[in-house]
Amino acid sequence: MHWRDMGVDRMLIRKFIGQSSLLFSALAVALFGFGWVRVWVVKLLDMGQFQTILEQFRDYEKFAPIEFDALFTYSGRVGMTFDEPIVILCTVVWCIARGSDVVSGELGRGTLEMLLSQPVSRARFMLSHAVVSIGGLIALCLALWAGMGIGVHVTTLTEVIPPPSVRVPFLGFELPLTNDAPVEQTFPMSDRVDLRTYSSSIFHLFAFGFFLLGLSAFFSSVDRYRWRTIGAVMTVYVIQLIMYGLGKAAESLSFLQSMSFFNCYKPQRMTSLVRDGDLWSPWSITLPIEDGWLPPLGYPMLLIGMGLACYLIALVVFTRRDLPAPL
Repeated sequence: MHWRDMGVDRMLIRKFIGQSSLLFSALAVALFGFGWVRVWVVKLLDMGQFQTILEQFRDYEKFAPIEFDALFTYSGRVGMTFDEPIVILCTVVWCIARGSDVVSGELGRGTLEMLLSQPVSRARFMLSHAVVSIGGLIALCLALWAGMGIGVHVTTLTEVIPPPSVRVPFLGFELPLTNDAPVEQTFPMSDRVDLRTYSSSIFHLFAFGFFLLGLSAFFSSVDRYRWRTIGAVMTVYVIQLIMYGLGKAAESLSFLQSMSFFNCYKPQRMTSLVRDGDLWSPWSITLPIEDGWLPPLGYPMLLIGMGLACYLIALVVFTRRDLPAPL
């Protein structure tokens, strides 16, 4: 593989964009709409009632991505968007669909030989495919962020402020100091939620998807059937998810959690690190986070590093393998 072969091909870029445009459009609309609706749903549940409900599940707090106390703020509740199944599903669908298509997908359709008969190297073919897939992943992450942004700026919140009172010692009840009725206060959600808080969470979502793209491309480069590629990636995904769940459920199995790539996906934890307007805490590369062994930026960078390693292995395998004859 010569360095001159490295690069992208405009014809291939247009082809891959055309192939993925329908899937991308559907997922982008879904993520944008869900981000908007998810923010709007936050205001439907009274903060006091929400806190009361969560207190009933304190024993199961270890299964939550962050401490319950962080969810008693509007910023924390909006940040839960990144752990919603729909967001994860849309990201996984895009990454596995695009990553699995790069080699085994083209082989299955019988189009790979025709494409490689053009003056295009295998390295340039794979890199062009990666550019479209990674660009689409970035755009999907931004679509979710944009939906959340519109939701934050158009949603208004209403809080009931009770009259001043004093707590009576030993009796355990509140004694109002005035006869005034509770006052309702309405304000935009943007007064309580800063969208910049979620920049690191968006980066975590991108890193999570990037690793899945690389993993899917690796399996695609060694196989000829796309359905087997998807099955192999999903097998790894499910095993890693089970390991992560078992590691959280049982202290004796906690070592399994550190062996799962899901342990590097911490968007909610990054949100909770933003305190007193310090937006750079989640981007730190110095001190490890509490109960962790890497600094905040280390986790997404580890995912990106593993994704790059998978892409590099896929590139080497693809440039050296003998392609099977089309069926």
